[in-house]
Amino acid sequence: MFWKNSIRLIKNTKKGYGKEWQDLPEGAKIGYTVQQRVPTAPTVSEGQALQIQPYINQTVPISLTHQLQVACGWSTADDTVVIEEVQERWTQPAGKALGAKCDALFGREVYKAVYNTIGTPGVSITDNLIYMNGVAKLANIGAADGLVSVLDPKAMAQIVGANFAIFNLPGGNRNFETGQFSGENFGIDSWWQDPFMPTHTTGTFTASTPLVAGAGQTGSTLAIDGMGTYALKAGDTFKIAGLNSVNPVGKEDTGDLAEFSLSVDVAGSSTATLTFTPSIITSGPLQTVTGSPANDAAITFTGASGTVSATMSAVTSKQSLIFNPSAFAFVNAPLARKLAGAETGQIRDAEAKVSMRYVEQYNIQTDQEPRRIDMLVGNAPVQPYFALRAWGA
Repeated sequence: MFWKNSIRLIKNTKKGYGKEWQDLPEGAKIGYTVQQRVPTAPTVSEGQALQIQPYINQTVPISLTHQLQVACGWSTADDTVVIEEVQERWTQPAGKALGAKCDALFGREVYKAVYNTIGTPGVSITDNLIYMNGVAKLANIGAADGLVSVLDPKAMAQIVGANFAIFNLPGGNRNFETGQFSGENFGIDSWWQDPFMPTHTTGTFTASTPLVAGAGQTGSTLAIDGMGTYALKAGDTFKIAGLNSVNPVGKEDTGDLAEFSLSVDVAGSSTATLTFTPSIITSGPLQTVTGSPANDAAITFTGASGTVSATMSAVTSKQSLIFNPSAFAFVNAPLARKLAGAETGQIRDAEAKVSMRYVEQYNIQTDQEPRRIDMLVGNAPVQPYFALRAWGA
């Protein structure tokens, strides 16, 4: 379909999320939000005695949050003597614009929930090993095969420019129209470029030595001290000395420091309470880390000059994503078509997971023919541990 080249991010998400809104029985309504179940990872016990553990029905909410539209109209006089080639000159461009908007919204709304990262803010990645280390990090935390890389065009230019041969250039497996550049390289099954990737500007702080303020902290907040004057941003990431991530299935230490992404902005001086994802969970089926952070454990923010008397300046960086398709959900509900006095149509593409409704209606009072194309969509990070962010320039 004509919009497919505008949706390079959402076309690579898992099909099946949000199916509750598709093909509902006549008259059935389920609301704007559904709960998506995600796989659990039971802990393994040892010994002959029965050791029952609770069944955890873990769900993630997915909501329809955006109704997007493109509207236009003209008089019957215009229709008679001026308007022509409506499909090519209006309908198709409108569909492409809606697809592009969906893709851009998707990136902006999911990237902050992705806490695993590679690279440095404001610096393009040109070293193959950085990508390979990122893939290794995803493998350590149990990400399934079938990884997809969706990079902003500059990031794609850097990695392709450094690897002409393996990216089949010139004349190889690349398609500038679809944005797909290659098959499997560096453990990533497919590579795409997308001009609608989100941008993140890091927070700032004056001379600081960020430290954990108190031992035994768990959950999604953390008290810290040692800060100068700071203004941190949702989407900033950090690590804590001595605190490693674990494989969610085997609960084994990955050997990598756990990363966390701020969920909300926070500003102040001296002390701070950080709110972040993932939660610090030290045991059980949902365990994320090897233990709770020690008192005065050093905290390193991505983009800071270090950990002792460090500073951090605002740096703007494109955010590319490498992920298994099950990491994210893009949902799109077909809008109602029984509209009084209107002529309606709907275009649905199961492969692209896109549904658009077209409506036109004659206004006898004004002799106008308004028409519109609408989409009802939503986005959610379902299993963000199966994704990582690549900082760029």
